[in-house]
Amino acid sequence: MAVLGKPTTIKFTCYEIGHTWTPFCTHAAVGVAYSVSKEAAKIYGSLYLLTALYRNRGKKYFLGKFWRETLQSVIFLTTNGTVFIACFCIWRRLLGQFLYFTAAFMPAFTASFVAILIERKSRRGLLAVYMANVALETLYRMLASRGLVKPIHNGEVLLFSVASAVYFYFFKIKNGLPESTLSALSLIVGKEEHPPCDAQTDQQQKPRSTIQDRVQDVIKSCKPVKMLVDWLQSHSKHRLCQHQHSCISYILQGGIRMFAIGYGIQCAIKLFGSLGRTFKNPRIFLKSLFQRDNLRLGAFLGCFVAIFRAVNCLLRWIRNKEDKLHGLLSGFLAGWSMLFYKGPTVALYTATKLAEMLYFKGIASGVLPYIRCADILIYSISTAIVFHTAVIEPHNLRPAYWNFLLRVTDNRFAEMNRVLLEPFIQGCSKMFPNFWPDYDPRYTNLARQ
Repeated sequence: MAVLGKPTTIKFTCYEIGHTWTPFCTHAAVGVAYSVSKEAAKIYGSLYLLTALYRNRGKKYFLGKFWRETLQSVIFLTTNGTVFIACFCIWRRLLGQFLYFTAAFMPAFTASFVAILIERKSRRGLLAVYMANVALETLYRMLASRGLVKPIHNGEVLLFSVASAVYFYFFKIKNGLPESTLSALSLIVGKEEHPPCDAQTDQQQKPRSTIQDRVQDVIKSCKPVKMLVDWLQSHSKHRLCQHQHSCISYILQGGIRMFAIGYGIQCAIKLFGSLGRTFKNPRIFLKSLFQRDNLRLGAFLGCFVAIFRAVNCLLRWIRNKEDKLHGLLSGFLAGWSMLFYKGPTVALYTATKLAEMLYFKGIASGVLPYIRCADILIYSISTAIVFHTAVIEPHNLRPAYWNFLLRVTDNRFAEMNRVLLEPFIQGCSKMFPNFWPDYDPRYTNLARQ
């Protein structure tokens, strides 16, 4: 297997290695542009539509801004794919051959740099963080496949726990988190763990929702449930606790609520994925509802909230004071609930968002320098790493992202002839050991040996 940065020289043409479905570079670029634009319209059209409906945007938005934002994002993604395949050919023509980094990294960097300039500034940071997350996981897979690093048992859980600890340390500090992050964490664990002045203000000003009223009505109508709830709420709470009822009731209520939300989300995903088959076989509907996998997300979210609240209440009883260090410990212990729903994607995304937040805090305090266009550079470098891996060693790419690349390019990434690269980069044809393109003999004399 090639070492990153090895000056490998490959003398095949861009037709023989890259766009094997057509011998013409222009046709290849136009074909990729058509495929990407078609899928991009579906992706961003659906994304912006659902976001607009969720935020209850008015008619004025749908008649104007909705179409502009969707078109801008479609052009961004189309440019990224089209310029990549174009630069794949251009770099080869300029140098007369492929080098290890000019086969994919440099074309991808050029394409990503051009494309991100087209996208709205408000989305560049989100795209940079997401692609940095994918790139970090990709680099880890590459190093692990070379035996340079050894996987740590439950390493993703440990990473998530450390990130959660830092998040909730700042959660306990007034104005310690950006408003968007604060809102997201408050939605999960509740606002009662804010600094006392904030929590009191929130409780005084926040009216009960219709859903809460209905839940209360259901509880009141069922006497055994009402008796159990009243018994749990009758227990004591610490004088510093900002929640309304007892600590036991507070812990169980949060855990059960988030378990139900997590279970519902997982069921919805399963049902949406099997929607076509459900009409033919209604039993699939019930099967999707009661799969054991549905419990995993619910158990993760429910245990996370329950542990977080329990540790905070316990520390208030033991230490008889409120402290930001409580957030550090409770966040770390709650993070281990990820054992129910392990995944490096969630852990890495949480860590990269934390790194972004800490970086901006460092800038605000004057400790770290402000780097202009950092989001553009991070996105371009990260995407170049991912595309480079998709060409040279796709088996080390995150499966979900590999499937995304195949979908938006109409399977073109899978039609590259990696068998030709095998003598130079050992293992690059691992996913497609028997693939050989149907070459036009007028443009190459290559034949399978």
